[in-house]
Amino acid sequence: MKKISIIMMFVALFATTSCSSLTGASDTAAMTTGTTCARALIALRASHKAGTLSITNLSDLSNMLVVVNAYNSLKTNKANSNYKKSFSTGMVAGGSGIITNSNVATIVNLLLNANGLANVNSNNISTGSNSTTVTNSIVPMIECMKQ
Repeated sequence: MKKISIIMMFVALFATTSCSSLTGASDTAAMTTGTTCARALIALRASHKAGTLSITNLSDLSNMLVVVNAYNSLKTNKANSNYKKSFSTGMVAGGSGIITNSNVATIVNLLLNANGLANVNSNNISTGSNSTTVTNSIVPMIECMKQ
């Protein structure tokens, strides 16, 4: 129970960032969301490379929720080129040299087109087909990162 409470606290923290970016789409909010998303994708990449990527792993679950929240923010602001540029800048800043200027556009476009993340939230991410859909939506993003 304690682990679930901790995860929900992180989800609430990231949801706050997402909600603020949905209403104002300021450059700072976009950069913060991009940075947070990049860090989550890098952690998921490490799990994927280790062969342990799983929705049942609490760390992976938390990182997947971060990516879902970033997807929602990016999708809401897809017509705002300034938001998208700031989001990409944040991804490179948080990408630890793995997400670079040469692959960030591909990753952002894969995220924007990850329609399987559309109706996913912390309540239903690990139920039914959502767990497979989320994993299958995220894997292409982490596979295109610099090796």
